[in-house]
Amino acid sequence: MFWNSNQFNIDGKLVLITGASQGLGLALAKAAFSRGADVIIIARREAILQAAVADIEKFRLSTTQTVSYIAADISIASEAERVIAETGRAPDVLMCCAGSSIPKLFIELTTDELTSGVASNYFTALYMAHAGLKAMAKSPVPSYSRHIILFSSVAHFYSFIGYSQYAPVKSALRSLGDCLRHECIPYNIKVDVIFAGNFFSEGYTIENLTKPEITKKIEGPSEPITADECAKKIIRQLDNGYQMITTDFIGLVLSSMMLSGSPRINYLAQTSLAIFLAIFAPVWEWLVIKDIRKFYEDRSMAASEAVPLSAKDGNDDDTNYHGEES
Repeated sequence: MFWNSNQFNIDGKLVLITGASQGLGLALAKAAFSRGADVIIIARREAILQAAVADIEKFRLSTTQTVSYIAADISIASEAERVIAETGRAPDVLMCCAGSSIPKLFIELTTDELTSGVASNYFTALYMAHAGLKAMAKSPVPSYSRHIILFSSVAHFYSFIGYSQYAPVKSALRSLGDCLRHECIPYNIKVDVIFAGNFFSEGYTIENLTKPEITKKIEGPSEPITADECAKKIIRQLDNGYQMITTDFIGLVLSSMMLSGSPRINYLAQTSLAIFLAIFAPVWEWLVIKDIRKFYEDRSMAASEAVPLSAKDGNDDDTNYHGEES
């Protein structure tokens, strides 16, 4: 595929992007508009969408282009259906970019946080892809390829401590993509899945407020790139015809551990990496488990040192409870 670099021509096409009021979604909207596409962005907050549209306008390529927004909570199926109805025509490209993460230990997450992880990361894509595909299937099949693009995460390839609210539902998007890739063949629709690594965004800043230290350690020195740079890498690989897209080297490496029947990025390189990683992965996992055990030991020791002396002694002498309620 690498020899053909013009497989994502969106000049004059309708590109619909969810989660596009900020971060990677907004960066992709600007990149699409700069290529001559008509763009509609979707998010919940109207004021932020209005500001985003003004920002996208700066990248106008021609006077005939349109950019607009629809405010909706697309984690609700009826809202996703409304969005598609209001676009006026079936999208040529549907980018399901909405999502968020709350990195915490599983035991420390609330049920509301667990529910929000499924809603923001899976239902938003599931319902939009469902509504979008129905509209695309009803429209005449064009000679050019249309796209449904799902945004998973590099955390899908290697899920670890701290990402239980996020990684499992992002993994579901990879499976959804594999299913839809087969079903979309009659409609000339490519189904692409993005596995982005770290990039600077409002969401990334919020994530780091709750991210456990052990999660940061396992992630290692993975320097975030800008959202604009991440968008450029995604668009470049879509141009090349790739359908399983990573945005950094570690993503390429990790993806080789979980190829299954999905399209390859580089068949020879990934197959070679897969053989190596099949041998090395257990050693890697042993090192990770060693770090996790130390994390819990240090945590237990810190908690023990924080317990009052009277509680440690277990002395039933009344003097130990002076001034305390029973």
